[in-house]
Parts: sequence; structure tokens; C-alpha cells
Amino acid sequence: MKLIQLSSNDKRFKPLVFHSGLNIIVGQKILKDDKKKTSNGIGKSLSLICIDFMLGKGNQSKEVKKLKEIMKQENITLSLIFEHRGDTYHIQRTHESSYINEVRCENEKDYKDFLNSLLVDTDYSFREIFTRFFRTDKTSYTDAIKQVFSEESYKNNLINAYLLGLDLDYLKTKKKLKVKSDRLKVLIKELKEIQKNIDKEKEIEYEEKLKRIEKDLDSFEIAEDFNQLKEEADILTSEIQKIRNQTAFFNREIRNKQNIININKQTEIDISKIEYMYKEAEFFLSKDVLAHINSVKDFHETLFKNRRNKAIKDIESLNKKIEETKSKEKNLDIRRSEIFKYLENKGALEEYHSLNKEKDSVVSYLNEIQRNQKALTAFKKEQADIKIEIDQFKRDLIELEDNIKERIEFLKKSFREISEEHYDDKPGYLDIEVNNNFITERLYNIVPVITGDSSDGINEMKIFIYDMLIYKLNPTLIGLIGHDNRLFDMVDERQIAKAFNYVSNNLSQYVCSISDTKIDEVKKHINLDWDEVVIRNLNEKDKLFGFDFEE
Repeated sequence: MKLIQLSSNDKRFKPLVFHSGLNIIVGQKILKDDKKKTSNGIGKSLSLICIDFMLGKGNQSKEVKKLKEIMKQENITLSLIFEHRGDTYHIQRTHESSYINEVRCENEKDYKDFLNSLLVDTDYSFREIFTRFFRTDKTSYTDAIKQVFSEESYKNNLINAYLLGLDLDYLKTKKKLKVKSDRLKVLIKELKEIQKNIDKEKEIEYEEKLKRIEKDLDSFEIAEDFNQLKEEADILTSEIQKIRNQTAFFNREIRNKQNIININKQTEIDISKIEYMYKEAEFFLSKDVLAHINSVKDFHETLFKNRRNKAIKDIESLNKKIEETKSKEKNLDIRRSEIFKYLENKGALEEYHSLNKEKDSVVSYLNEIQRNQKALTAFKKEQADIKIEIDQFKRDLIELEDNIKERIEFLKKSFREISEEHYDDKPGYLDIEVNNNFITERLYNIVPVITGDSSDGINEMKIFIYDMLIYKLNPTLIGLIGHDNRLFDMVDERQIAKAFNYVSNNLSQYVCSISDTKIDEVKKHINLDWDEVVIRNLNEKDKLFGFDFEE
């Protein structure tokens, strides 16, 4: 792929015309007296973001979201012309539509399908590959290997391994085994739960219960008149209870009558004692008074006697009634016993269904236990199989390490050769190890190393050298590399000069942005045709879109 031109329908936009080799977009600060004004916000990074957007970068980027908002507000259409494999393409994009050679794509998928068609002999999408060669996200400048910050570990390892020409079959196998390994952890947990839920004692209890129910069902007879007899028995029970209540009432009445007999007794009155009492009080009682006292005594004796006699008669009557109720109760109880005896081994259809329902419940519980036991056995087998498979894979990795040893040595040497062109005193190397730890899906630990890479600028150059290695290994896959000025912010100007010299001699096309303060120092260390390699100077008065994009 070779970029030719980025332009817009908006006349304020500053077109970018690209050529082979080195293409630099410089951010200048021309208002020297204004301390608040810098070369930031004039379009250096935005230039690369626009190219990235034209080649399919989506809304996951907040910069692209902002770009599309401005395009919508200002009714801007961006255009990109590029060549690829001998064909020229003209892409136009608005905030919502895409056109390929003036033909509108029906949807976003059609546009992505077009981009994917640009790559041949690869199983990966255009965007999965392009992001390795064209870094626009801030996060892509923190680690050489992590070109896409939010990318899952496996996909990152897969694409980098693909670009480095490492064996992918083992990597894909490890992913599958990692899924199984994670499943193994779940299995172990499930095994513990199943073991906890299998109650041996309860199982035996339910098995015995099932035998009893089955025995009852085998001997069960359905009585056609069961419901009528059951209803009669219920009525008899109710009548018997009423009789017993009535008998209890009669017995209480007898006790009450007996109390009347016990308390209705005349106390003998001694008249002589009354006479003596009154003499002591010097009272004189006439014979009439004494006669009156005797009359009162006789009256009470008669009254008490009548009450006792009536109570005795009432008790006799109540005892007779009790005998009658007991006789009636006995007859009713005999009939009820006959019914119960008849129904002892018989039942209604509803009762039969109820027994069957209870049986189904017990069988269901026992089946669940059996299923759990089978699952337990199956899980144990799977657990053992996964362990065997993983152990075998780890053994195979030893063979893999031996098989790819030459490839790893080649990659180390290639990285070192590129780094030697930038660092005479501390050339780097590419450390690649096979990771057999199943904590991660990553198979290859890929670590670019430059001595002193913790110092300012070294990490950025490590990113640069790694990208150069990827390009060297896959020169026609994308055909260009793009870097934002973030890559050069902390890099020594002498190293930038070496970097520019390297891309001029080794890359078909390299696009980057940089600040004027950096480029002015770089010019002291390398002779280039700056009028040719600097394709656009942007500044506070001459911004990419012709207006302040940040407002």
C-alpha cells in the first residue's frame, strides 16, 4: 500500500500529498511571543488519525469520535487516494457514509469487507494487521508489543507471532487447552458441590421409602364405594364426638347436683343455747318467740330436704341418659370400626394417584442422585483427560522450542542488526521464550530489549526498532509504517536522525509527525532534502482543518 493524497471537500483543509520514502508532517510554533501557544492542537497527530479513520478505524477511539462530530457539524468529506498491488483506490468518507471509487457502500460491513480484500494469504482482518504498522493511539506507545491497548492477550500474541513468522498451531492449541484448563477449575469446584450434595444416608432412606410405596401400590385395592364409606365414617365420627360431648355434659350436671345434695343440709339449732345467750344479755324471751324459732327451723329442714330429693331424682335421670348415649355411641363405634376394617387395605382412586405421585417424587430424587454420581464420574474422567492432554502439550512444547530455535535466533539477530544502526554502544535484542504456563493464553513471551531501556527515549526507540523488524519481515503486507510525534518526544535528536536515515533507505513509505523544535535539531545530524521529505508544515495560523479543532 502506498498513500498518495489525503484531502477534503472543505477548502480550509490542508491537503497532504505523499510520496515514496520519508513523509514528515511538522508542527510549527510561529507565535514565539505567545507562551500559551504551542505546536499542539494544530493537526500533527490528527493527520495520522484522519488516515487511520479513512482506513477503517472505528468509534472505539475517542479521537475518531471527535473527528466524526466535527465532520458532521461542518459537513466535511475526507478523501484518501492510495495504491495497492498495482491498483489505485479513491476513498471518500463522511461522518456516516463510505465511498469506494465513487460507489457508496451500503453499510459499514461492506466497507470493512473491501479493506479485508486488500490483504491476501492471511486469515486476519485488515484492521488487525494495519494497527501493527500504523500507531495512532496514545496507548500504543507504551509497549512495543501492545499496539492495541484493549486487545485481548491471545489475539495480541497471535498477530505478533504471525508477523514474526512463529508457529501458530501450538498457540491455537494452547488457547483451546487454556479454555479446557479454565473449565478444569470450574469442574473441580463443581465436583466439590456434587460431592457435598450426594447424601448417602438420605439415598438409603429414599430407597427404603420407594420399596414401601411400591409394596403399598402392589397390594392397593380401589373400593368403588370408598368415598361414600369414607364420608359415612366421617359422619359417624362426628356423631360419636357429639355423644361424647353430651355424656361429658351429663356428668358435669351430675356433679353439680351432687354438690346441691352436699350443701343442702339443715344445721341443728340448740334452743337452750339461744335462751342462755339472751339471759346472759339480760333479755327476756317469751314462749312465742321460742315457738317462732322452732317454726323457722322446721321450714329450713323441709326446704333442704326437698332440694336434696329433687337433686337425687335428677341424678337418676341423668345416669339413665348417660347409659342411653353410651349405648348409642357403642353402636355407632361398631359401625365405624366395620367401615375402617373394610377400607383398611382399600382406597380411593385419588389416594392411588397420590401414592403414585409420591413414588414419582422419590424416583425423581433418586434419579437426580444417580445423575450426580454419573456426572461426578464423568467430571473425574474429564479432569484426568485434561491433565493428561495439558501434560502432553507441555511435553510437545519442548519439541517446539527446539524446532523454532533457529527462527528465534534469526529474529534476535534481525532485531539486533536494526538496533545496531541506531545504537553503536548498546545494541538490543529480541527475547522470545515459549510460555508453558496456563495462567495465560499467550504462548510466546516477546520482549524487545535495549540496554538502558528504562531511560527516556529508549523505550520509544525500542518501539521504532520493533516496528521496523515487523516491516522487514512483511514488506508487502501493508507496505508502509506510520508514527505519531509521541514516538519522538523523548528521543534524542541524533537517534531520530538515524531513524529517518533508516526509513529512507529501507521502507517503501514512512509517514510521521514531529514538532519543529525536534526537527530543527535533527537537521543538524542528517542531510536530507527537507523540502521534499516535509510534506506539510502546520502551525497556529495554518492548521490541518483550517480552524481550531479542539474548540
